[in-house]
Amino acid sequence: MNTQTNRTLTAALALALAVGLSACGGEGDAGDGVNPQTPTATQPAEDTSAEPTTDDAEDDTSEATEEDQQTSATDAGDLTATALLAIGTAEDETGGSAYEIDDQGDDGTWEVDVAVDGRSIEVTVSADGTTVVGTEDDDLDEDDKAGLAAATITLQEAIQIAIDEVGGVLDDAELEEEGGAHHWEVEVDGTDRGDDVEVNVSVDGKVLSVER
Repeated sequence: MNTQTNRTLTAALALALAVGLSACGGEGDAGDGVNPQTPTATQPAEDTSAEPTTDDAEDDTSEATEEDQQTSATDAGDLTATALLAIGTAEDETGGSAYEIDDQGDDGTWEVDVAVDGRSIEVTVSADGTTVVGTEDDDLDEDDKAGLAAATITLQEAIQIAIDEVGGVLDDAELEEEGGAHHWEVEVDGTDRGDDVEVNVSVDGKVLSVER
């Protein structure tokens, strides 16, 4: 065999070896079949099922807001009902007609002024409106006497008319006189217009004005 033939065989063998190695490498890549971007059994996908969605969070907030509003409205209604009960308790105790009530004091009691036989009795009623804590006699103002004589609705009815008009909760209420005419002045807190809203109700049950 001559030198030329040896060189030819050597080149052929080298080429065959190179092709074989290339084929093995390709089969190995294809055989792995692993995409680095694809999660494997040892790489579990992230579980987001327990996380609240934005809609869920908004629903929870909305429900909480509605519950707060309902609770606030219930508290206001209960407090006004207690004030009306306190007026009834004071009238039952004295046998007279209430013409003024002050909001709860530091100890939670109500002060109700009641006209009885030409005089005034200040009745202190418990915080729940059911029990008379004490009484004190006083003079009945002539304006209050005239206002009670002209009134065709009670203090309780005037308060209810005012609350129905503006909402909120009673602060205090009394008979007032202006220009020779009498009316009920009811002050209300916690309304859509804010606190210290004054509702003037005529002695025959009409809303005359709402002021703040």
